[in-house]
Amino acid sequence: MKKTRAQHYIVSFDRPVLLAYLGLAFAGLLTMLDIASVQGTMAYFYKHLAFLGFSILTAIFILYFPNLERLKRLGPVLVYLSIALLVLVLLKGNTVKGGTRQISLGFLSFQPSFLARLALVFFFAGYLERKNEVLNSLEIKTLFNEFLPLGVITIGIFVLIIVEKHLSTLIIGGSTLLGMLTYAGLRRRYVLLIAFLGLIVGIFILTHGDEYRMRRIEIYKKYNLFIRSENVQVSSGEEYQVRESLTALSSGSLFGTGIARGRAKHYYLPEARTDYIFTIIGEEFGFLGAIFVFGLHCLLFFRAFRIANHQESLYLRLLGAGVAMNIFFNALVNVGVSISILPPTGNTLPFVSYGGSALLVDSIGVGVILNISASRRYV
Repeated sequence: MKKTRAQHYIVSFDRPVLLAYLGLAFAGLLTMLDIASVQGTMAYFYKHLAFLGFSILTAIFILYFPNLERLKRLGPVLVYLSIALLVLVLLKGNTVKGGTRQISLGFLSFQPSFLARLALVFFFAGYLERKNEVLNSLEIKTLFNEFLPLGVITIGIFVLIIVEKHLSTLIIGGSTLLGMLTYAGLRRRYVLLIAFLGLIVGIFILTHGDEYRMRRIEIYKKYNLFIRSENVQVSSGEEYQVRESLTALSSGSLFGTGIARGRAKHYYLPEARTDYIFTIIGEEFGFLGAIFVFGLHCLLFFRAFRIANHQESLYLRLLGAGVAMNIFFNALVNVGVSISILPPTGNTLPFVSYGGSALLVDSIGVGVILNISASRRYV
């Protein structure tokens, strides 16, 4: 007799995650419309609306995917696809503002580094589940032998991202993977060792890499919120964007200037719709508006982590935690740059900033979290 596959339907899923995601997407859509209304073109708004619609549909599709455990086999495929695309970018990609990160697909551009970050989360989740018993080993030689393939693939992808000059993606991806190793149970001494080696590599890249990175550090020394150095000499042109961001945020005060009196969107901030969209929100809706948007990111992160912790499957626990960190660390970097807690670097605010690649990949992550949270009834 022919076996029939059991049918199922979703009884419930984590609605706070969905509401936080939709709230952030709606905030981004309103801000994009606000910026477009004074910059003389609605093209970016319509593109963002199309990207958002497709991304939401993708998240819903993944929510209803029957069994995420089957995606264990997809991890290596995604990693190899990411490597191929990263190489293709270096050969055929578009160079924008000194970095070669995008592949032109005609009507839009795609940045494979965003896909690579998510692919590594899938790959790490599957690999760490298979090698979970080895993680508690005291022998560094055993750990080295067992995790050498994982390290080689990760370093290979990171080197390609460095060559493409996308340092913010490297920082976010590295922090996420280090967080996954900690969550999986790797001994603290080894986590600290990996973090230390990563810090050494980061310092080397800054000091021996492109000169513009050191100029950004100089700007950070002058404008950071911790210890300011008035003796730093940087040109007004180089520090312009950081200064304007802080000026706009300070003018927003508690309740904001209101949409009609917002100044930064009038070309005072060139990256208003991407890297500094949090500044626009902080200026026009004040501290309360900015903290509300950041609060939605926090809600999404903590709910996602809670969902991951309640899973029986180690793979789903690692996957959920990794996806949550991947999104949240991105938000932390973007907000940190906007308020000058971190040195200036180019990255978008998840679900809020303009950008098809980041919006799609982060929405896939939300779909994964919702799928993990779903309760199913089989008939």
